[in-house]
Amino acid sequence: MDITRKINAILNNIGKNISTKFNNINGKTSAVDVPQILFQQRTDRQNRALISWKTVYNNNLTLDQLNTFENGICVEFINNDFLDEEFSTNSVFQDLKERLGSDENVSSIISFRVEDGDPGANAARESFEKFKITNSSIDLKPILRKDKVSPYTKFPKKNVGKGNEKWTGNSYYEIKGGQQNSIESHSGYKNQYLFNPAIEYANEEVCKDILISLFYFFLHCHDINNYVKEDWSKVKKECVSYLKSRNYDDENLYEYCENHPSLNWDKGVLIDPIEVTRFNVEDFDIKYDHSNPLSVAICHNEPVNKNIIKFDEKNQYIVSAARPTNFFWGKQSSNMVQQSYSLDEYFIEEELRVNRRKKFRS
Repeated sequence: MDITRKINAILNNIGKNISTKFNNINGKTSAVDVPQILFQQRTDRQNRALISWKTVYNNNLTLDQLNTFENGICVEFINNDFLDEEFSTNSVFQDLKERLGSDENVSSIISFRVEDGDPGANAARESFEKFKITNSSIDLKPILRKDKVSPYTKFPKKNVGKGNEKWTGNSYYEIKGGQQNSIESHSGYKNQYLFNPAIEYANEEVCKDILISLFYFFLHCHDINNYVKEDWSKVKKECVSYLKSRNYDDENLYEYCENHPSLNWDKGVLIDPIEVTRFNVEDFDIKYDHSNPLSVAICHNEPVNKNIIKFDEKNQYIVSAARPTNFFWGKQSSNMVQQSYSLDEYFIEEELRVNRRKKFRS
Protein backbone atom coordinates (compact mmCIF):
# COMPACT_ATOMS: atom_id res chain seq x y z
CA MET A 1 0.00 0.00 0.00
CA ASP A 2 1.27 3.48 -0.90
CA ILE A 3 2.47 5.48 2.11
CA THR A 4 -0.07 8.24 1.51
CA ARG A 5 -2.91 5.70 1.67
CA LYS A 6 -1.54 4.39 4.97
CA ILE A 7 -1.38 7.94 6.31
CA ASN A 8 -4.96 8.64 5.25
CA ALA A 9 -6.13 5.39 6.88
CA ILE A 10 -4.52 6.36 10.19
CA LEU A 11 -6.00 9.85 10.05
CA ASN A 12 -9.48 8.51 9.25
CA ASN A 13 -9.28 6.21 12.27
CA ILE A 14 -8.31 9.07 14.57
CA GLY A 15 -11.25 11.27 13.59
CA LYS A 16 -13.06 13.19 10.87
CA ASN A 17 -11.86 16.68 11.86
CA ILE A 18 -8.21 15.66 11.84
CA SER A 19 -8.59 13.77 8.57
CA THR A 20 -10.27 16.82 7.02
CA LYS A 21 -7.50 19.10 8.27
CA PHE A 22 -4.90 16.99 6.48
CA ASN A 23 -7.02 16.68 3.33
CA ASN A 24 -7.26 20.47 3.20
CA ILE A 25 -3.48 20.87 3.27
CA ASN A 26 -3.32 20.30 -0.49
CA GLY A 27 -7.03 20.26 -1.29
CA LYS A 28 -7.60 24.01 -1.25
CA THR A 29 -5.81 27.35 -1.26
CA SER A 30 -6.58 30.89 -0.15
CA ALA A 31 -7.15 33.63 -2.74
CA VAL A 32 -4.14 35.77 -1.66
CA ASP A 33 -3.89 38.32 -4.53
CA VAL A 34 -6.21 36.66 -7.08
CA PRO A 35 -9.34 38.79 -7.75
CA GLN A 36 -12.29 37.09 -6.09
CA ILE A 37 -14.30 36.66 -9.28
CA LEU A 38 -11.35 34.80 -10.87
CA PHE A 39 -10.48 32.65 -7.84
CA GLN A 40 -11.07 28.90 -8.13
CA GLN A 41 -12.11 28.46 -4.48
CA ARG A 42 -11.28 25.31 -2.52
CA THR A 43 -9.38 23.51 -5.28
CA ASP A 44 -6.08 21.62 -5.41
CA ARG A 45 -2.74 23.34 -5.13
CA GLN A 46 -1.83 21.67 -8.43
CA ASN A 47 -4.41 23.59 -10.45
CA ARG A 48 -3.99 26.43 -12.92
CA ALA A 49 -2.40 29.48 -11.29
CA LEU A 50 -2.08 33.25 -11.69
CA ILE A 51 1.20 35.08 -11.17
CA SER A 52 1.99 38.77 -11.58
CA TRP A 53 4.64 39.92 -14.04
CA LYS A 54 6.37 41.73 -11.17
CA THR A 55 6.72 38.40 -9.31
CA VAL A 56 8.16 36.75 -12.43
CA TYR A 57 10.61 39.62 -12.88
CA ASN A 58 11.63 39.97 -9.23
CA ASN A 59 12.33 36.23 -8.97
CA ASN A 60 14.22 36.11 -12.30
CA LEU A 61 12.03 33.33 -13.66
CA THR A 62 12.53 32.17 -17.24
CA LEU A 63 9.91 30.96 -19.68
CA ASP A 64 11.23 27.40 -19.41
CA GLN A 65 10.97 27.57 -15.64
CA LEU A 66 7.42 28.95 -15.80
CA ASN A 67 6.57 26.05 -18.08
CA THR A 68 7.12 23.65 -15.15
CA PHE A 69 3.80 24.79 -13.66
CA GLU A 70 2.08 21.51 -14.47
CA ASN A 71 -1.48 22.63 -15.16
CA GLY A 72 -1.12 26.08 -16.64
CA ILE A 73 0.27 29.40 -15.45
CA CYS A 74 -1.07 32.79 -16.45
CA VAL A 75 1.12 35.87 -16.08
CA GLU A 76 -0.79 39.03 -15.17
CA PHE A 77 0.45 42.38 -16.47
CA ILE A 78 -1.05 44.70 -13.85
CA ASN A 79 -1.71 48.38 -14.60
CA ASN A 80 1.37 49.91 -16.24
CA ASP A 81 3.33 46.64 -16.55
CA PHE A 82 2.40 46.02 -20.19
CA LEU A 83 3.57 49.52 -21.19
CA ASP A 84 6.60 49.85 -18.91
CA GLU A 85 9.66 50.61 -21.06
CA GLU A 86 11.92 49.34 -18.29
CA PHE A 87 11.13 45.83 -19.49
CA SER A 88 11.37 46.50 -23.23
CA THR A 89 14.65 44.60 -23.64
CA ASN A 90 13.63 41.71 -21.37
CA SER A 91 13.19 38.58 -23.51
CA VAL A 92 10.77 36.91 -21.05
CA PHE A 93 8.63 40.04 -21.04
CA GLN A 94 8.51 40.11 -24.83
CA ASP A 95 7.63 36.41 -25.06
CA LEU A 96 4.84 36.79 -22.53
CA LYS A 97 3.34 39.77 -24.38
CA GLU A 98 3.06 37.53 -27.44
CA ARG A 99 1.09 34.97 -25.40
CA LEU A 100 -1.73 37.32 -24.47
CA GLY A 101 -4.85 35.20 -24.01
CA SER A 102 -3.19 32.12 -25.52
CA ASP A 103 -4.00 28.47 -24.82
CA GLU A 104 -0.34 27.62 -24.15
CA ASN A 105 0.78 26.28 -20.78
CA VAL A 106 2.31 29.72 -20.13
CA SER A 107 -0.20 32.40 -21.05
CA SER A 108 -0.77 36.04 -20.09
CA ILE A 109 -3.47 38.64 -19.49
CA ILE A 110 -3.68 42.38 -18.94
CA SER A 111 -5.39 43.71 -15.83
CA PHE A 112 -6.13 47.08 -14.33
CA ARG A 113 -6.89 46.96 -10.62
CA VAL A 114 -5.77 48.06 -7.17
CA GLU A 115 -2.45 46.50 -6.17
CA ASP A 116 -1.08 45.91 -2.69
CA GLY A 117 0.27 49.14 -1.29
CA ASP A 118 -1.87 51.30 -3.60
CA PRO A 119 -4.53 53.03 -1.47
CA GLY A 120 -6.78 53.92 -4.40
CA ALA A 121 -7.57 53.25 -8.02
CA ASN A 122 -5.68 56.17 -9.53
CA ALA A 123 -2.83 54.05 -10.89
CA ALA A 124 -5.28 51.58 -12.40
CA ARG A 125 -7.41 54.30 -14.01
CA GLU A 126 -4.44 56.21 -15.42
CA SER A 127 -2.88 53.00 -16.79
CA PHE A 128 -6.18 51.97 -18.35
CA GLU A 129 -6.57 55.30 -20.15
CA LYS A 130 -2.94 55.23 -21.30
CA PHE A 131 -3.35 51.68 -22.60
CA LYS A 132 -6.42 52.58 -24.66
CA ILE A 133 -4.47 55.38 -26.38
CA THR A 134 -1.22 53.49 -27.04
CA ASN A 135 -2.59 49.99 -27.72
CA SER A 136 -5.82 50.71 -29.56
CA SER A 137 -5.21 47.69 -31.80
CA ILE A 138 -5.59 45.28 -28.84
CA ASP A 139 -9.23 44.48 -28.18
CA LEU A 140 -9.64 43.92 -24.45
CA LYS A 141 -11.98 40.99 -23.85
CA PRO A 142 -12.91 39.72 -20.37
CA ILE A 143 -11.41 36.37 -19.45
CA LEU A 144 -14.15 33.79 -19.04
CA ARG A 145 -14.29 30.07 -18.54
CA LYS A 146 -15.21 28.50 -21.87
CA ASP A 147 -17.98 26.41 -20.39
CA LYS A 148 -19.53 29.70 -19.27
CA VAL A 149 -19.44 31.08 -22.81
CA SER A 150 -20.71 28.28 -25.02
CA PRO A 151 -22.65 25.06 -24.41
CA TYR A 152 -20.43 23.41 -27.01
CA THR A 153 -17.21 23.74 -25.02
CA LYS A 154 -17.97 21.68 -21.93
CA PHE A 155 -15.04 20.11 -20.10
CA PRO A 156 -15.04 17.24 -17.63
CA LYS A 157 -15.66 18.73 -14.19
CA LYS A 158 -12.49 17.21 -12.74
CA ASN A 159 -10.33 18.92 -15.38
CA VAL A 160 -11.93 22.35 -15.59
CA GLY A 161 -9.38 23.85 -13.17
CA LYS A 162 -6.41 22.74 -15.25
CA GLY A 163 -5.03 24.08 -18.53
CA ASN A 164 -5.18 27.51 -20.18
CA GLU A 165 -7.26 26.11 -23.04
CA LYS A 166 -10.24 26.14 -20.66
CA TRP A 167 -10.66 29.93 -20.73
CA THR A 168 -10.97 32.68 -23.33
CA GLY A 169 -10.30 36.43 -23.39
CA ASN A 170 -7.28 38.51 -22.43
CA SER A 171 -8.14 40.99 -19.68
CA TYR A 172 -9.56 41.78 -16.28
CA TYR A 173 -10.24 45.26 -14.95
CA GLU A 174 -12.01 46.65 -11.91
CA ILE A 175 -11.55 50.37 -11.37
CA LYS A 176 -13.62 52.02 -8.66
CA GLY A 177 -13.35 55.01 -6.38
CA GLY A 178 -13.48 58.78 -6.52
CA GLN A 179 -16.09 60.80 -8.37
CA GLN A 180 -15.51 59.04 -11.68
CA ASN A 181 -17.49 56.15 -13.12
CA SER A 182 -16.55 52.61 -12.25
CA ILE A 183 -15.03 50.49 -15.02
CA GLU A 184 -15.49 46.74 -14.68
CA SER A 185 -14.72 44.01 -17.19
CA HIS A 186 -16.79 41.39 -15.39
CA SER A 187 -19.85 43.36 -14.36
CA GLY A 188 -22.81 41.00 -14.58
CA TYR A 189 -20.66 37.87 -14.57
CA LYS A 190 -20.59 35.36 -11.76
CA ASN A 191 -17.41 33.81 -10.36
CA GLN A 192 -15.36 32.30 -13.19
CA TYR A 193 -13.32 29.87 -11.02
CA LEU A 194 -10.20 30.33 -13.13
CA PHE A 195 -7.05 30.66 -11.02
CA ASN A 196 -5.33 29.79 -7.78
CA PRO A 197 -2.49 32.07 -6.61
CA ALA A 198 0.93 30.95 -7.82
CA ILE A 199 2.38 31.59 -4.36
CA GLU A 200 0.24 28.66 -3.08
CA TYR A 201 1.05 26.33 -5.99
CA ALA A 202 2.59 22.87 -5.56
CA ASN A 203 2.82 20.10 -8.14
CA GLU A 204 1.81 16.50 -7.42
CA GLU A 205 5.20 15.45 -6.07
CA VAL A 206 5.54 18.51 -3.85
CA CYS A 207 2.00 17.96 -2.51
CA LYS A 208 3.01 14.44 -1.51
CA ASP A 209 6.12 15.77 0.21
CA ILE A 210 4.05 18.36 2.08
CA LEU A 211 1.58 15.75 3.33
CA ILE A 212 4.25 13.31 4.52
CA SER A 213 6.42 15.94 6.22
CA LEU A 214 3.49 17.54 8.07
CA PHE A 215 2.17 14.10 9.04
CA TYR A 216 5.66 13.24 10.33
CA PHE A 217 5.52 16.35 12.52
CA PHE A 218 2.06 15.29 13.74
CA LEU A 219 3.30 11.83 14.77
CA HIS A 220 5.44 13.58 17.38
CA CYS A 221 2.48 14.85 19.42
CA HIS A 222 3.36 13.80 22.96
CA ASP A 223 0.12 11.83 23.39
CA ILE A 224 -0.01 10.15 19.96
CA ASN A 225 0.03 6.66 21.56
CA ASN A 226 -3.39 7.33 23.07
CA TYR A 227 -5.01 7.87 19.68
CA VAL A 228 -3.32 5.62 17.13
CA LYS A 229 -4.21 2.01 17.94
CA GLU A 230 -2.42 0.27 15.07
CA ASP A 231 1.34 -0.06 14.84
CA TRP A 232 1.97 3.46 13.61
CA SER A 233 5.71 3.11 14.26
CA LYS A 234 5.99 1.16 10.98
CA VAL A 235 4.42 4.04 9.09
CA LYS A 236 6.74 6.42 10.91
CA LYS A 237 9.73 4.41 9.68
CA GLU A 238 8.35 4.57 6.15
CA CYS A 239 8.00 8.33 6.51
CA VAL A 240 11.61 8.59 7.65
CA SER A 241 12.78 6.52 4.69
CA TYR A 242 10.73 8.60 2.27
CA LEU A 243 11.80 11.95 3.72
CA LYS A 244 15.47 10.93 3.59
CA SER A 245 15.05 10.26 -0.13
CA ARG A 246 13.62 13.70 -0.93
CA ASN A 247 16.01 16.60 -1.44
CA TYR A 248 15.36 20.25 -2.24
CA ASP A 249 17.77 23.09 -2.82
CA ASP A 250 16.78 24.27 0.67
CA GLU A 251 17.48 21.00 2.50
CA ASN A 252 16.83 17.28 2.73
CA LEU A 253 13.28 16.79 4.05
CA TYR A 254 14.18 14.48 6.93
CA GLU A 255 16.90 16.84 8.09
CA TYR A 256 14.51 19.76 7.76
CA CYS A 257 11.93 18.11 10.02
CA GLU A 258 14.43 16.91 12.61
CA ASN A 259 16.28 20.23 12.78
CA HIS A 260 13.20 22.44 12.87
CA PRO A 261 12.48 24.03 16.27
CA SER A 262 9.11 22.24 16.22
CA LEU A 263 10.89 18.93 16.91
CA ASN A 264 14.40 19.91 17.87
CA TRP A 265 13.70 22.04 20.91
CA ASP A 266 11.74 19.54 22.99
CA LYS A 267 13.74 16.39 22.14
CA GLY A 268 11.47 15.05 19.44
CA VAL A 269 8.13 16.18 20.88
CA LEU A 270 6.06 18.45 18.62
CA ILE A 271 5.78 22.01 19.90
CA ASP A 272 4.58 25.35 18.63
CA PRO A 273 7.93 27.20 18.31
CA ILE A 274 6.31 30.60 18.79
CA GLU A 275 4.11 29.84 21.80
CA VAL A 276 6.64 27.23 22.92
CA THR A 277 3.93 24.81 24.05
CA ARG A 278 3.44 21.13 23.32
CA PHE A 279 0.80 19.94 20.87
CA ASN A 280 -1.88 17.46 21.88
CA VAL A 281 -3.64 15.34 19.25
CA GLU A 282 -6.88 17.01 20.36
CA ASP A 283 -5.45 20.36 19.27
CA PHE A 284 -5.65 19.12 15.69
CA ASP A 285 -9.27 18.07 16.24
CA ILE A 286 -10.37 21.71 16.58
CA LYS A 287 -11.89 22.87 13.29
CA TYR A 288 -9.80 25.60 11.70
CA ASP A 289 -11.14 29.11 12.15
CA HIS A 290 -8.90 32.08 11.37
CA SER A 291 -10.53 34.00 14.24
CA ASN A 292 -9.95 31.21 16.78
CA PRO A 293 -6.45 31.54 18.30
CA LEU A 294 -6.58 27.88 19.44
CA SER A 295 -6.97 26.50 15.90
CA VAL A 296 -3.97 24.63 14.53
CA ALA A 297 -2.73 26.25 11.34
CA ILE A 298 0.00 25.76 8.78
CA CYS A 299 2.71 28.33 9.49
CA HIS A 300 5.50 29.47 7.17
CA ASN A 301 9.19 29.90 7.90
CA GLU A 302 9.24 32.41 5.05
CA PRO A 303 6.02 34.46 4.87
CA VAL A 304 3.77 34.28 1.83
CA ASN A 305 3.75 38.03 1.31
CA LYS A 306 7.44 38.02 0.37
CA ASN A 307 6.25 36.52 -2.95
CA ILE A 308 9.26 34.24 -3.32
CA ILE A 309 8.78 31.71 -6.11
CA LYS A 310 11.88 29.92 -7.30
CA PHE A 311 13.14 27.17 -9.53
CA ASP A 312 14.39 24.22 -7.51
CA GLU A 313 17.51 22.94 -9.31
CA LYS A 314 17.54 19.55 -7.60
CA ASN A 315 14.01 18.77 -8.74
CA GLN A 316 13.94 20.87 -11.91
CA TYR A 317 10.63 22.56 -11.26
CA ILE A 318 9.02 25.63 -9.73
CA VAL A 319 8.42 25.75 -5.98
CA SER A 320 6.48 28.43 -4.15
CA ALA A 321 5.90 29.38 -0.52
CA ALA A 322 3.89 26.14 -0.45
CA ARG A 323 6.88 23.83 -0.27
CA PRO A 324 7.59 21.29 2.49
CA THR A 325 10.76 23.05 3.63
CA ASN A 326 8.68 26.13 4.40
CA PHE A 327 5.86 24.59 6.47
CA PHE A 328 5.38 23.79 10.14
CA TRP A 329 2.44 23.52 12.54
CA GLY A 330 1.46 26.35 14.85
CA LYS A 331 -1.56 27.76 16.63
CA GLN A 332 -3.49 30.46 14.82
CA SER A 333 -2.41 32.77 17.63
CA SER A 334 1.18 32.18 16.50
CA ASN A 335 0.27 33.04 12.93
CA MET A 336 -1.25 36.28 14.19
CA VAL A 337 1.88 37.15 16.15
CA GLN A 338 4.41 36.14 13.48
CA GLN A 339 2.65 38.21 10.78
CA SER A 340 5.11 39.16 8.01
CA TYR A 341 8.26 38.05 9.79
CA SER A 342 10.16 34.95 8.82
CA LEU A 343 10.44 32.56 11.77
CA ASP A 344 14.08 33.55 12.38
CA GLU A 345 13.20 37.24 12.10
CA TYR A 346 10.42 36.75 14.63
CA PHE A 347 12.80 35.10 17.11
CA ILE A 348 15.20 38.04 16.82
CA GLU A 349 12.44 40.65 17.23
CA GLU A 350 10.94 38.77 20.18
CA GLU A 351 14.29 38.63 21.94
CA LEU A 352 14.73 42.37 21.43
CA ARG A 353 11.25 43.01 22.85
CA VAL A 354 11.96 40.84 25.90
CA ASN A 355 15.22 42.66 26.57
CA ARG A 356 13.52 46.04 26.24
CA ARG A 357 10.71 44.95 28.55
CA LYS A 358 13.17 43.86 31.23
CA LYS A 359 14.25 47.45 31.74
CA PHE A 360 10.76 48.32 32.93
CA ARG A 361 10.00 45.13 34.88
CA SER A 362 13.25 44.65 36.79
